[in-house]
Amino acid sequence: MTRRSSFLSRLIENRDGAVAIVVILVAVPMLLAVGASIDYIRAYNGRTDLQSAADSAVLAAAAKYKSGMPQATISKTIDAFLSANGKLETAVVGEPEVASDESELCLDVSDAVPTTFMKVANIQSVPIAIRSCAALPGVKQLEIALVLDVSSSMIEENRFTPMQTAVASFLQAFSSNASLVDKTKISIVPFSSRVNFGMAHTDWLKSYNGAAAVPKRWTDPKSVYTSSSYTLSYWIDGVTPLMSTSKNYYWMGCIEPRADVEVKDTGAIDDGMSDAPPATSAFVAMDANPKSGTSFCPPPVTPLTGDFAYLKKVVTNLTSEGSTRLDAGVVAGWYTLSPKWKGVWGDETSPAEISDSVRKVMVFMTDGEMNTKYDPNGKFDWICSQTQSPTCNTVATSAMQAACTAMKKSDIEIYTLSYSADADVVNIRNCATNGAHFFTASPATIKTVYETIAAAIRGDTLRLTQ
Repeated sequence: MTRRSSFLSRLIENRDGAVAIVVILVAVPMLLAVGASIDYIRAYNGRTDLQSAADSAVLAAAAKYKSGMPQATISKTIDAFLSANGKLETAVVGEPEVASDESELCLDVSDAVPTTFMKVANIQSVPIAIRSCAALPGVKQLEIALVLDVSSSMIEENRFTPMQTAVASFLQAFSSNASLVDKTKISIVPFSSRVNFGMAHTDWLKSYNGAAAVPKRWTDPKSVYTSSSYTLSYWIDGVTPLMSTSKNYYWMGCIEPRADVEVKDTGAIDDGMSDAPPATSAFVAMDANPKSGTSFCPPPVTPLTGDFAYLKKVVTNLTSEGSTRLDAGVVAGWYTLSPKWKGVWGDETSPAEISDSVRKVMVFMTDGEMNTKYDPNGKFDWICSQTQSPTCNTVATSAMQAACTAMKKSDIEIYTLSYSADADVVNIRNCATNGAHFFTASPATIKTVYETIAAAIRGDTLRLTQ
């Protein structure tokens, strides 16, 4: 037997020991790998828990934040939430960071998760670090225009009272939110055949066709409504008169839509659906058109205000009458949100300029479709001067869509609500910012719909951004 074959024989005889050695040599790194994976899983779970705790803490701090709040006050809220989640024992919490424009609050938190198996390799812990950021709703200003169809069909079809309840619920969603109430202003824009600026803004009017800028009917309504069946009262502004009977309401203060005046003057709409303030383009009293002077007029527009008690009183005192001019409602809602009207309504701080710290929203509700008047022998809207047929509604609808488009381009969000199967769903939907901003409702569901819209608006103000 040769020396080589003798060696092979001995190797074969000792093969069990050799395999054991190989197994041991392979098993050690495998066990370390398995142990390391277990330690890393524990570290991942620890990071997830820490992220959740930090997110809760930064959201809580964001909800309580007020402009210029000291860093120590912010840290106190954050530490309280982290302690409640058991994360302050070993975690290192950085100083809260407020963005220079006060739009965002951020927090860095780090910790180390002790290892078990990896200690064999002299690795005592796995470091973890997270960053959590939230928008600051206490700083972001909200301006919301509630544009409400108060045409006669609302009361005739028993939709009016459910609408009032729904809008009151919408207001409550903001007035009861401590982090939003001081930063939210809401306007209420009732519309039907026309919109009403009230007697507080007669200086916005111009004389037209030889008629006085402010009609005598407005300043001395008893000289026109002489029958004892009429009762004189005033809107909650204390200056806008109402002559009413047991069946009808005759408000003073309505204007002809600018588009109507422009069509009468030039034959086409040019700037009539813009957001120009009255100093740029004065308004014409509804009475200047003897054919629309008999149209029913809604209560006055209430400009942006943070007085929620007053807003709730406005909703309670709304009346329902008249036909439906969707375009008039849309553009009047724009007047209450456009920065071009800053100070015009009387509040020198609103509407605010467009910026990242201001969110402007219009919520437009109607139960109908465009209803222009084109009978020269009866009621006659000037917008129909060139098209005295049902196609005049298309002219007005196109004007409405032009205003919706311009508003969206100027960073105004638009929610729209179709409140009847008879409503112009296509054009109402097209006016909205997108499909998710369009809703349908019935008297049974309108309160839920308004609450859903309120939640959507509020939800975008208090949220995690990282």
